[in-house]
Amino acid sequence: MTPTVKMLGTEEVRKLYFYQAFGKPVAMSRIISFGKCNFACPYCKRDCQFMDFAGNVIVAHDIPVSSVEDACRDAISKNQVVRFSGGDPCMFPRETLALAKFVKENGGRFSIAHNGSAPRWSVQMAELGMESAAIDIKGTRREIGTTAGIPAHTAEKMYERSIETQDLLSSMGVLVDVRTPIFAHTTLEDMLEIASDICRSGDRSKEFWTWRVYKPVRGCEWQKPDLDLITWMIDEVKKEFPEMKIGLRAKWEPKGFLFF
Repeated sequence: MTPTVKMLGTEEVRKLYFYQAFGKPVAMSRIISFGKCNFACPYCKRDCQFMDFAGNVIVAHDIPVSSVEDACRDAISKNQVVRFSGGDPCMFPRETLALAKFVKENGGRFSIAHNGSAPRWSVQMAELGMESAAIDIKGTRREIGTTAGIPAHTAEKMYERSIETQDLLSSMGVLVDVRTPIFAHTTLEDMLEIASDICRSGDRSKEFWTWRVYKPVRGCEWQKPDLDLITWMIDEVKKEFPEMKIGLRAKWEPKGFLFF
């Protein structure tokens, strides 16, 4: 039987703007989206199906691993960074490790977009030559259970795992983009708390922090934040943690990414 993986898609291309913070050119990345996740963020997932920003349901399909290899090979030919995303790629550890090895053996570059819940798997990916990683931290210890849609008794553990994953990868020389969603109810105190934890250990010179403005989707009651307020909060955080590299993803258009 031909091995398959559950996928959302392999054709999306995005720019990795945060590379500029490390003196590198913006990289084009091919998004390899796996269709399974151990989080259930209310603004991302509905009834085991995923939704785009317009609220349209995206259904995951079983795709032969060989087809994913073809997508990786095409990305390599276009000098795109293969980014294993999701859902979350940690749900397919053996497959992603094999695909990462395939990319490197064929002269390519790879990255992950991960919720930070699997430090050991992340290290294994780094050991194969991963050049960058987007690691989510969905909110403070108090709210991550709500924002990630996970049980309260596991929420703080997942928060600590995300911090651990960031620290391990940055210490291994991987460029880390820490990503945090910002809602109307997000406070300066929340972001200062997260900043303190991000700066606890690891290699600060390899870490970047992206604040991602929440864009309302149907079925989720949270509201979009005020951009002027977010800018003020970033300035205040920078006063306390001047060494932090911070960016704001205000929208998905080319000029929607700002550096601070």
